[in-house]
Amino acid sequence: MKDKNDSKTTKGRCLCGQVRFEIHGELRDIVNCHCSKCRRFHGNFGAYTRVKVEDLRITEEKSLKWYKSPMDETPNVHRGFCSECGSSLFWHPRDQPNIAVAAGALDEPTNLKTIGHVWCSQKPDYYNIEDDLIKFDETWST
Repeated sequence: MKDKNDSKTTKGRCLCGQVRFEIHGELRDIVNCHCSKCRRFHGNFGAYTRVKVEDLRITEEKSLKWYKSPMDETPNVHRGFCSECGSSLFWHPRDQPNIAVAAGALDEPTNLKTIGHVWCSQKPDYYNIEDDLIKFDETWST
């Protein structure tokens, strides 16, 4: 078994740099979420990787804020963002062992690829999903 200090480290940050983080461990490939909440949070669909909560280390959090979704939308979900520049960074269902990290916040090279789409049933009318990747009307079902 690999020691945490020997594992791959991926870094990321918000646009202004007041929120910085490191991920020590493996990242899931990218899934695009087309739900109405992600679109409002990101300004379009959300492209996310996923990591274990214990593998994410916030190294600078000057302006990190968490928005807790109302219970009628997505119970127990918190969205992390930079209150200075507005960058959307994290999606965390607090009762789950994983946290989603916005792919656009990661430093390159990521060596990740997009593997699918979720919440296609809420996709807006101003774009089409025309690739051959797996698509789910709601959440990932595998």
